[in-house]
Amino acid sequence: MSNYKIEHQPEESLFYVQLDDGQRAFLKYHRSGDKSASSEVDFWSTFVPDSHRSLGLAAELVEHGFAWAEKNGLHINTSCWYAAKKMEQRG
Repeated sequence: MSNYKIEHQPEESLFYVQLDDGQRAFLKYHRSGDKSASSEVDFWSTFVPDSHRSLGLAAELVEHGFAWAEKNGLHINTSCWYAAKKMEQRG
């Protein structure tokens, strides 16, 4: 994973990694509420192309998204099964 840079496109509610073959791995989210501490974010979709699976990309994207949400004081929801699994592992 260290060869890839995670980018954030807030206007598209998306974290992504641009892959060498032109494809993207991504984490999508919905943000609700205003910019206050009562705002929420729902991580609802992760995707990694078949050719790049088992490299830890989804885990890195989700952890990056969680860190961003926590830094911004957002309550985290996880509609995506993978994000929910990672949240459960955090305890």
